Amino acid sequence: MTQNGRVQDGGAGSLLRRYLGLQGLLLAFAVVDAVGLVVVMQLARLDWLGYAAAAVAIAAAVFGFREGTSDRLRAAALGLLVFLLLALPQGVLIAAQPANAPVHDGVLLTDAAAGRLLQGQDPYGHDYIDSRARSFYLSDVPVNFGLRHYVYMPGMILLDLPVRALGGDRANFTWMFLPGLLALALACWSVGRRQAESQAALIAVVLNPLFQLDYLYFLNDLFALAPALAAVGMLRRGRPLLAGILLGLAIGTKQQAVLFLPLFLIAAGLLLRRRGALQAVSATFATAAVLALPFLAWNPGAFVADTAAFFFGSGVDAYPIRGIGLPGDLLALGVLQSRWEAFSTPPFQAFAVLLVLATGLNRLWRRWSWPEFWFWLGLETLAVFFFGRVLAPNYLDLALTILGLSFTLWLVDQAPAQAAIGRPVEAAPRQRRIEDKAGLLRR
Repeated sequence: MTQNGRVQDGGAGSLLRRYLGLQGLLLAFAVVDAVGLVVVMQLARLDWLGYAAAAVAIAAAVFGFREGTSDRLRAAALGLLVFLLLALPQGVLIAAQPANAPVHDGVLLTDAAAGRLLQGQDPYGHDYIDSRARSFYLSDVPVNFGLRHYVYMPGMILLDLPVRALGGDRANFTWMFLPGLLALALACWSVGRRQAESQAALIAVVLNPLFQLDYLYFLNDLFALAPALAAVGMLRRGRPLLAGILLGLAIGTKQQAVLFLPLFLIAAGLLLRRRGALQAVSATFATAAVLALPFLAWNPGAFVADTAAFFFGSGVDAYPIRGIGLPGDLLALGVLQSRWEAFSTPPFQAFAVLLVLATGLNRLWRRWSWPEFWFWLGLETLAVFFFGRVLAPNYLDLALTILGLSFTLWLVDQAPAQAAIGRPVEAAPRQRRIEDKAGLLRR
């Protein structure tokens, strides 16, 4: 038994908990993130600030998570790390932008789409070749394939409307990345019920070097990831209506959030009583519908072509095959002749997802575990992207981040210890009959 009273499980798990632990993982992340911080500050010619902030961040990771430190001190250390390693360099990048800065095309297209909406025009079904997004390109694709479509869901446009309403050639969607970071941090904190779990979630997602790279590159995944994570947190707290609203917001903001839906439904079905499960499911679909239906009704063909057909079609009007997924491997081997060749990915994706979900449901039904919930979600995400036309770096980062979340929650999970003394933390869902105050949650 350790000093904090935990009975240790044997084997590799015991070694990882003893010699790596949350502090070791945090320190490794902080060191890598500090390199990214210094690089940004050097680009801004603020070398001294970069080195000073990096030193303070590493010190916070070392001393803030020493054995015996209080939860309050650890939370303060994490807040300082988020500010120094993410908010500070991002704020510098935003402030240093010239007028009409040629940033990531996701930002430029969203600005252009929000501008059209403010003018009373449909953002879908429009050619954006006349926008600033024409300055963006990918080195491995000879044409800018995104200019024919606005590929994101309406929620992304609505987030940008306040910024576009300000006008000016310096106001753009990058301004939303600072409040977006705060929202993501709060969402990660909500994932855990104990302080250790909340800390683990924040480290796994926000302080993950993979996220820092995508965040400083202005990739917009965090705007869907934040409400999706918060939805799971609210579900865990027995607030199914709010959980469903949050997941609906996530799906209505970016399509990738729909990957949370199958495991969310499994969790709702296993952990909630019927009334709570129905609230969660109905709120999810109703919220997503509120965001999407007005644009679908405006021009059904354009909306479907931009937000769905673009990702599954073929030809120069579709998303080209990219990345190290199955279609990308076939392209590299010469089985497929071009990036725009037709290749039916949905059957492969459906088979892989059903296999993952069936196995995950069986495991979670036998013995519920939140680390295992996140593991199956990460595996499902990886399966969808691997067999899809595109395994972009940020898609792979998302899958690995969710798997990392599973790992960090496992590091602080009490279940191995308490199971060893005959008192498992979470019994099988069918054995739970303890309700919360609202009478909705099975514990």
